[in-house]
Amino acid sequence: MTPVLARGANIGKVILGAILALAVAAGLIVLVAPLIIAEATGGSNYQIRDDAMAPALLQGDWVLAEALPPGSLPPRGAIIAFEVPHASGQYEVRRLIGLPGERVQMRGGAVYIDGKRAGMTRMEDRIIARRPSARRARMPHCINDPVEIDGECRQERWRETLPDGTETVVLNAKGKIGTVRFGQRGTTDDTKSYRVPPDAVFVIGDNRDDSIDSRAEYYGMVPVRNIQHRVWMIHSSLDKSGRFIYPRFDRFFRRID
Repeated sequence: MTPVLARGANIGKVILGAILALAVAAGLIVLVAPLIIAEATGGSNYQIRDDAMAPALLQGDWVLAEALPPGSLPPRGAIIAFEVPHASGQYEVRRLIGLPGERVQMRGGAVYIDGKRAGMTRMEDRIIARRPSARRARMPHCINDPVEIDGECRQERWRETLPDGTETVVLNAKGKIGTVRFGQRGTTDDTKSYRVPPDAVFVIGDNRDDSIDSRAEYYGMVPVRNIQHRVWMIHSSLDKSGRFIYPRFDRFFRRID
């Protein structure tokens, strides 16, 4: 009788192994299939390497992006992937907020388009752990500085409503929204008024105090011809901010508005 029991146990192990193999294969198909489909339809995927677009996109996100017809203009508020002006072959992901011919300015951390101020509504703070740069992530800015390593870093979240009704959740981690500081050189919260060229757009990061975008003179406006894709989904996400790398399953297959 003993050999029969052993044979039954072996069969059980084989069945369990087959089930696990099928589960792994199915998981790989679910993860890989959207990437293949995106590439086959002219789309692409991008790895987010910084927090310039937080909280919408986080460092470690992989996003899917749909192809846009050459020369087409996405709507205001779209998250676009484009070739950086004056940096051939370098691609970035930012939000489009200024359309051709408009005037865009930042005053006290608020966006003005053609002289009209965006509405700003305070939301609950974003709370994250402050990690050292040695843990694969840059030190985040915090409104409650100084914050110790692994301490609670707080960043203001605001719902921004542009004059045409476009809404975005943005982060503020330096100073206070509504306080104009023209005397501080280089601040991205208070800029000159930019006229967007007729063949370009103004882009900006949602993480307003930690983003290089059209507010920087050397970066400038993005020519419409440089726009390649529009981001529409977070495909998968890995948290690289700690000692170990963990998947953020709650961000898998999250649609981007």
